[in-house]
Amino acid sequence: MRWGGEVAGAMKNEKARSSGTKERVRLRQRRGAEVARAVITEAAAALFARKGYHGTTIEEIAAAAGYSPAAIYKYFRNKEDLFSSLWNATADQLQGIFEQSASLDLEFPLRLRWVVTMLGKLLETSPDLLVAFLAQRPYVVRSAESELERRAGEHYARYHEQVVRFLEQGINEAVLREGSADDFSLLFMGLLQSFAYRWVVSGSEFDVATNTKRLIDLFLHGAGNPEFHGAI
Repeated sequence: MRWGGEVAGAMKNEKARSSGTKERVRLRQRRGAEVARAVITEAAAALFARKGYHGTTIEEIAAAAGYSPAAIYKYFRNKEDLFSSLWNATADQLQGIFEQSASLDLEFPLRLRWVVTMLGKLLETSPDLLVAFLAQRPYVVRSAESELERRAGEHYARYHEQVVRFLEQGINEAVLREGSADDFSLLFMGLLQSFAYRWVVSGSEFDVATNTKRLIDLFLHGAGNPEFHGAI
């Protein structure tokens, strides 16, 4: 009986060790897949930012990421799935910034500075993701022929709605002049897009903190001379 109990105990321990080994293998595989997806997404973002969605091929993404084209399809169904993953991640981060700023209960000037500072940090950490998002925005808004374009358009609409609500606070507090928050969103989002492009072009020479202040100043005060009273 004792011998039988020892055998049963040994078999139980071996089964537990085997189960633990399989779990560690699954964990390593899962981590490996996460790393691979991150590397592929980063490479794709850089190409999408530079060449656009339609100008980029799976072969180019694979070469930039250091994988074979066949390996890309282990992690993404196709180029549309890859771009959708990138777009969703960036849209979520952008929307998260505005949602968090709304919960801080700040007056508009401080909220504006906080939002632009956080957008600057996003640009520093994920420049290609942000530029790819901004660069493809006009295309997906104009066209909604595919499921990708429809979903991307929905993300953009939510992002735009958050920007408009954000700017309405500035109008209500008389920090911004009376007018349409939707019109003002064109200025704000256009400045953000130019800000992102300049960062990518200038690289290490672009100081985010300094240019954050410049962006805020341009948005609040524009390019016009307040003393100019001539006819236009």
